[in-house]
Amino acid sequence: MAVTRNDVARTANVSPGVVSYVLNGGPRPVSAAARKRVLDAVKALNYRPDGLARSLRMGQTKTLGLVIPDASNPFFAELALATEDAAYARGYAVMVCNSADDIERELTYITSLAERRIDGLVLVSATAGQDLTAITSLQIPVVALDRSPDDSPVSTIRAENHEGASLGTLHLIGHGHRSVAFVAGPDTSVSDARRLGWKQTLKERGVPPGIEIAAPFTYAGGRGASEQLIGHGSVTAVLVSSDVQAIGIISGLNAAGLKVPNDVAVVSIDGTKASVYSIPALTTIAQPIRKMGEAAVFHLIDNPSETVHLVLSNDLVVRGSCGCDC
Repeated sequence: MAVTRNDVARTANVSPGVVSYVLNGGPRPVSAAARKRVLDAVKALNYRPDGLARSLRMGQTKTLGLVIPDASNPFFAELALATEDAAYARGYAVMVCNSADDIERELTYITSLAERRIDGLVLVSATAGQDLTAITSLQIPVVALDRSPDDSPVSTIRAENHEGASLGTLHLIGHGHRSVAFVAGPDTSVSDARRLGWKQTLKERGVPPGIEIAAPFTYAGGRGASEQLIGHGSVTAVLVSSDVQAIGIISGLNAAGLKVPNDVAVVSIDGTKASVYSIPALTTIAQPIRKMGEAAVFHLIDNPSETVHLVLSNDLVVRGSCGCDC
């Protein structure tokens, strides 16, 4: 049978209310002697407070939910870690759910998290096309990261995808490339914005648009895209929508006997730790992953009633895959 607060009170020879004051830090003061007896009793009985009951009394669970589309993708893994670190620093736990890019699974997780009375939800949706209006009926603060458009009915935090793609394209043009391909991801607002940034930058600099290839945000998706790049011998450079795709592309090019960056220069978008360890290391447009996670947690805890739309800038991280002497 589980040890109760009343058991602790009897062992310490105090009232159950005094036990509560000691364990909750108030609201009434407790003498040093009584406090010691309570703490000794807690240790002797191995008492564990009922966290759920306490949460219901206080109206909060000190728990956030996080739903991501692909836990195996380093970008989402690092985003989850950044969110968890920020929440832990504020005394909150995070329940992480992987939707596997399945909208029905995503909705099931959101409902399940709401039933557990989380204090806020961080959502990276499986699709940019999801209508998030229904989520507002859950009466839980929500921050949508990465894929949701700025006109969403919930708060959104994302990197400036158009700017990031433009930055990468400009860097490749600066190396003298006049045939810059683009590898997009799935049909999301993220891919649309990056595609537009690539295309507009080429047009502004008087460079004809290169070929465009759509591929999943996976290593295998990048490997498949490399086969299409090889089929267009005129391609000398490629802007890739994610680090995992870019690593897959480099693998495919190497397998075909082509060298990066000598034969094909590569710039990716994400800035994950994985980008450091490809051969050659990736030149990448680094998204502000840690800032995104921290901002989401700050908003859910400190500013939950306001709907905000925050757009953060990217940074160009130069390594060897673009042809720079690094």
